Amino acid sequence: YYDLKNIWPLNYYNFEQYRIDGFISSGCIGLALLLFGIISIFVITPILTYKYGKRWYCSWVCGCGGLAETAGDSFRQLSDKSLFAWKVERWVIHSVLVFVVVMTTAVIATYLGYDSQKYWLTKDVFLIGVAIFLALVFGVIWYFKKEELKKDARYGAIGYLVIILSFIGIHYFSGSKLFFFDAESLRKSYGFLIGAIFSGVIGTGFYPIFGSRVWCRFGCPMAAILGLQQRLFSKFRITTNGGQCISCGNCSTYCEMGIDVRAYAQKGENIVRASCVGCGICSAVCPRGVLKLENGPLQGRINGNDVLLGNDVDLLRLLNEK
Repeated sequence: YYDLKNIWPLNYYNFEQYRIDGFISSGCIGLALLLFGIISIFVITPILTYKYGKRWYCSWVCGCGGLAETAGDSFRQLSDKSLFAWKVERWVIHSVLVFVVVMTTAVIATYLGYDSQKYWLTKDVFLIGVAIFLALVFGVIWYFKKEELKKDARYGAIGYLVIILSFIGIHYFSGSKLFFFDAESLRKSYGFLIGAIFSGVIGTGFYPIFGSRVWCRFGCPMAAILGLQQRLFSKFRITTNGGQCISCGNCSTYCEMGIDVRAYAQKGENIVRASCVGCGICSAVCPRGVLKLENGPLQGRINGNDVLLGNDVDLLRLLNEK
């Protein structure tokens, strides 16, 4: 069977040799599903995320999200809102994504041939192609979105790119060895540690301790990719009317993704966060209607507001710019 909503990198085994052989042996339907698996991550998800934000998948489609909104609903207020938790979240979830990218690349490369006379997609062509693609994606983001990224995010992106390209280079010269382990053994270890223990045991069993979205916040590679897309080029945002905010804190309390929504509302800033799944609970529990989920133009989407003092700023000019 093929679960259409289970998209790579969440479906980390989709491009293993036995799956590819199964697709090819199934004729037109199998090839169509294989093609869908490729298009879904490179075409469908960017388009839908641009239009609706990360919520189209994390709140409307994903089974883990559905479980969090039902079985975990009574624990949503337990999510950690501290700055430390946010820093840990960013590093852990993107490290999982990097690991999935490197692991998938290594697994695919192990069953590709070397003879360019027999195969159009050889191991060398594939590894070089992946490296060029990742470098191009990084270059585009760096050129167009560099100013929207914090200093630590820039350094982190550079570091992750160097790590990925380094391991691809190591695999290019060493065959099936990655991290000094066989690629298939590495995939099985990932399947057990991340796919079973993290997403299963911790991700659901620890609802009463870490809140209902612990897997979505810290471990889901699909959430990491969609979060990057949402932060960089999505039309989705949560707008705030700071003048109406009474600082009751309901929005922050019930945010299952650990976002301090009240801090944004008090400053009148739009909420554009990679982790936001657009569930809308913050807007629903707000007694003053301060928060609103919207789609709008990209210009002015991220509106960091500074504190305005006396005659230090021309208010009419500021309003016209907005």
